[in-house]
Amino acid sequence: MRKGNLELLKKINRDLVLETIRSQQPISRAKVAQRLNFSRSTVSAIVDELIAKKFVVEMGLSSSTKEGGRRAIELGFNPRSGFGVGVELTAHGLLVCITDLDGNIVWKERMDAGNDFRTIYECIVASLDRASIPMEAVIAIGFCIPGLTDSKKGIVVDAPEFGWKDVPFVDEMKKYLDKPIYANNDVNCAALGERWVGGAKDLDDFVYIYIGLGSGVGSAIVANGNLVHGKDFMAGEIAYLIQEEDVSRNLVNVAGQFGVFEKKVSGKSLAENKGSVQALFQSYTQNEPLSVQTVNRFATHLSIGIANMVSLLNPEKVILGGEVAGYLHPVLDEVRANVARMTPIRTTVEISQMGAEAGVLGVIAFAFDQEQNVI
Repeated sequence: MRKGNLELLKKINRDLVLETIRSQQPISRAKVAQRLNFSRSTVSAIVDELIAKKFVVEMGLSSSTKEGGRRAIELGFNPRSGFGVGVELTAHGLLVCITDLDGNIVWKERMDAGNDFRTIYECIVASLDRASIPMEAVIAIGFCIPGLTDSKKGIVVDAPEFGWKDVPFVDEMKKYLDKPIYANNDVNCAALGERWVGGAKDLDDFVYIYIGLGSGVGSAIVANGNLVHGKDFMAGEIAYLIQEEDVSRNLVNVAGQFGVFEKKVSGKSLAENKGSVQALFQSYTQNEPLSVQTVNRFATHLSIGIANMVSLLNPEKVILGGEVAGYLHPVLDEVRANVARMTPIRTTVEISQMGAEAGVLGVIAFAFDQEQNVI
């Protein structure tokens, strides 16, 4: 069996064992093996790994059997047996979040701090101290990065907001933190947050579209339960979507510049006439002609982008996130109707309810998942 196939099989088996313990607790190793039709040695090896990583705990001996046989050690999933730390880096500071294994937030703090590595480390230590959680209880730490990130190597390829290019972020943070450390792009993280505890909870196929108040527009794709990264970790770069009318006007995408689609649907483009997205939608609800025209044009462009992604990927749901998404309720029905008219492939379009925590929760989920499957 090829190495890649073997690793996938191990991951599937690990997930099955953990989910069985989680849903059937308390349960013994023997009963887990029986329910999954796995060998006892396979289950024991996986359970030992999960205990070492603090995802599973031994809860004590089971009740005595009628036959008077040896009592088995029962296993359980204790969400407070370990914690994850997520840090979202922004131009305005850091958002530090600490959760248990179920995604329940036990501490959250926004800090007006720099993004140098020592400052980040000091903010994490301070948050853990204020949350009364020892570093020993932390399973993994994840970082949500606003830029192109190689999540496998832990390298920030390009983060214009910070002037970073090819920064070995994870290696630098490991100089300060003796913990498993992971990093991923902020939009990917937001999608994983939605899948963990948000509107896409447990969905295997969905698209998350981020529309920021500035110039940023992006998306993340979850297909068959996995985040799609692409060869260069650029999957989901919808900023570069293009139509025939764009080409006819000689509007093409150029590296290092804002994308053609991005210029049509970003918060910055929406705010051009009224100064802010909030003012624009306020005028829209009052039927001010220019605002109505601007918002309708935006809704059409957004619908075309969504419809094309739906036709390509067949997602169960499309979730709209980012600061602009909060203003889109007045046009949501229009966008849904447009998408339904533009593609025969059915989907659901929703606005995210998670708010600013989506990304930082998602990177914790990402860190947990990566750490769980490290041999």
